Amino acid sequence: MFEYIKLQRTMCFGTCPVYSVTADNDGNVNYYGEMFVYKSGEHYWKISKKKVKQLNALIEDFGFKSFIYEPGDEFITDQPSCITTVKHSDGKTKEIDHYYGHIFIDNSLTAFEKKIERIIGTKKFVNPKLYIYQVEEKFPESPIKYIVVSASEKEAIDLVEKEYIKCEPIEWQVQKIGIAADVYYEPVFIMKNIKES
Repeated sequence: MFEYIKLQRTMCFGTCPVYSVTADNDGNVNYYGEMFVYKSGEHYWKISKKKVKQLNALIEDFGFKSFIYEPGDEFITDQPSCITTVKHSDGKTKEIDHYYGHIFIDNSLTAFEKKIERIIGTKKFVNPKLYIYQVEEKFPESPIKYIVVSASEKEAIDLVEKEYIKCEPIEWQVQKIGIAADVYYEPVFIMKNIKES
């Protein structure tokens, strides 16, 4: 059994997501987003025992402990790396610094890294599918609408409530009006405080 697994994605010359995520054998996950990610800063969550077993099986089946990474000397500059570290229950730790600019990139290692992230669930913090929502008061005297890009209806409402503060509770009417095609790195207003005549 592994003690913990850590995956770090590093900078490139561009907008590559920069973050790290660590999961231990109790299912505790610690994520830290630095740049070009949807959620910056530190976030915590827990994965199920089933997912911990999946992670352990993935590490064992891939043969991470004995895997030899031999990228060769030829490389392209300014590409990101994915650094995977596994501490095993016998106390031994192994790290592989997988530079994506190597000419002979190891596709099996790339697939392994993606599977780790899929099991841990980093997508919602790094690059979730984003939608465009129209949020407005349900029973307004003078209607105010907001157009928001976010990953969920709840997140859209939370963003609007932080912006539009009233003393009494507000009931919101939310409508999904599209999919965000551009890259956004946080929930964001497209338009706000549109008063109808």
